[in-house]
Amino acid sequence: MSSLSLQEQLRYAFPGRAKQIDQILAFMGKPWAPTPPALLINGNSSLGKTAVVKAILSTMLGDTSPSRYAFIDCVECHTPRLIFEHAIYQFRNAPQQTPLSAPTLQSADEIMSDLSQGGNQARASSEAGATAAKHTGIAVATDNGPTKRKRASALDEDTPWDKCENVNEFVEWCRKFCDQAPHSRDDPSGKKNELGRRQEQQETRYLVLDRAERLRDTAPNLIPVLMRLQELTGRNICVILITTIVWEKFRSKTGGYEPIILNFPQYSKGETIAILERDLPKGEDKDLYMRFVDLVYEVFQRNCKDLNEIRHLVALLFPLYIKPVKEGKIQKHEGLKLHRHIQAYFVEAMDKLYLREISSMEWSDRTLSAVPGSSANILDRLSSLGEGAGESGTVRSAEGASGSERALMSAVDVQNTFDLPYFTKFILIASFLASYNPPRLDMRYFAKVSNQGGKMTKRAKISAAKKHGHDKLGSKLRQQLLGPKTFPIERMLAIFYSILDEEVEENVNVHTQVASLVSLRLLQRVTPMDKLDSIKCKCNVSYDMIKALAKSTKFDIDKYLFDFA
Repeated sequence: MSSLSLQEQLRYAFPGRAKQIDQILAFMGKPWAPTPPALLINGNSSLGKTAVVKAILSTMLGDTSPSRYAFIDCVECHTPRLIFEHAIYQFRNAPQQTPLSAPTLQSADEIMSDLSQGGNQARASSEAGATAAKHTGIAVATDNGPTKRKRASALDEDTPWDKCENVNEFVEWCRKFCDQAPHSRDDPSGKKNELGRRQEQQETRYLVLDRAERLRDTAPNLIPVLMRLQELTGRNICVILITTIVWEKFRSKTGGYEPIILNFPQYSKGETIAILERDLPKGEDKDLYMRFVDLVYEVFQRNCKDLNEIRHLVALLFPLYIKPVKEGKIQKHEGLKLHRHIQAYFVEAMDKLYLREISSMEWSDRTLSAVPGSSANILDRLSSLGEGAGESGTVRSAEGASGSERALMSAVDVQNTFDLPYFTKFILIASFLASYNPPRLDMRYFAKVSNQGGKMTKRAKISAAKKHGHDKLGSKLRQQLLGPKTFPIERMLAIFYSILDEEVEENVNVHTQVASLVSLRLLQRVTPMDKLDSIKCKCNVSYDMIKALAKSTKFDIDKYLFDFA
């Protein structure tokens, strides 16, 4: 690695970002060459934007003091005053180096270590805060009581923290530290010829604003000022904005300078797998790990585009994937058996972990912490469920599962999956009734003005079945076996108002709730989107789910279902 140039080291450290690294280096040019006023780097989250920019600046600009760049997080510095003061402090002090030899991505072992050490994060955070306060000169609140934040005037150069309350002061500060020549380690005394010092004074300073979309919530004139900072100061200063949104959402009505835009595209499959390959746990078989990584990518890539999410899932699921191999139950080359074994875990992770219904720590405790000597631990029960999973990735039904398996399957219970508002639950119940009940029986079941409302008698059900060509049990054309039928929205709303014992509140928009259910795929719209009248839908919810949903609202759905078993 030492024989490689800095540019080649950067390419090696960040797979799939060689083109973007070359473009940023070409944008920077030589240290004393003039640069464009602003650069906007955009792209989705977890694409390496921040890491690449940090590595380039720390590698190419070195550790000169004062620093030639300032890196500001707009979430931490949420006001213009905080942005200005943190930038001034960083420009006046030596930067903290991040060598390329250090891992730029957290390994799988570190992820699992973080999960096991979650209780120590608060203490470590407080210690880090105390250390940062010590170096920056900012006093923080302690157990003995809050202390005041000590600041100094802009004229006192001996203090580590300087006061800057508006744009005009920040422009003056930029001129001041740009006129100071940095002193590198090669020349700590600063004894250089006049030409060398003049070139160092003309070297480009970089102000980097990470998560720059937060700037839109600050002062309205801040973004136009940053775009013109080079013009206002008359110095070689470049502003770099790192964001997840496009430039069009930054534009103001008053107009302003347009930055150069550099987009970080989504990682391809090969690039993603190359990055995940670096998370190989120590002592594990590489071929087995790469097969598992490819499997996880194929399963989750449609729903999850975040690289950090996929890396986190790989770190959590890989110990479960190799567990039967280590126990000698399955051989490494038996990929189909390993695939069937891990399917139940994929269902659990996708339904609970990825949707953030439980934390990573809680999920890890459920699946990884097996009690020694206990035959009813969660890991064994998950394995027994995994053996019953077929090629389609669905776990066997609860009817054939034991009591312990049912307790485990409650991890994807209906209560958590359908955590819907009260009236929305009744809309979904009404949709299920409209899909499985024939329209000719609506008056019998739901008409409140008739004395015949309520549950049909057994004789009435048999008579209605014979009239429409059914046998005694109705199994020949039972709607339960045929699946849900389409229904008009008007009919579903009539059933909804009938089964609801109370009046709908004025602030409840029923049609909005229906649209939300359609977007959640709980209802399926069968009419075209351009057709606004006579909308028809059908219910996508199973009987077991709707029964649990009705139970949560204390509604007896069996009383209103015709010919349902």
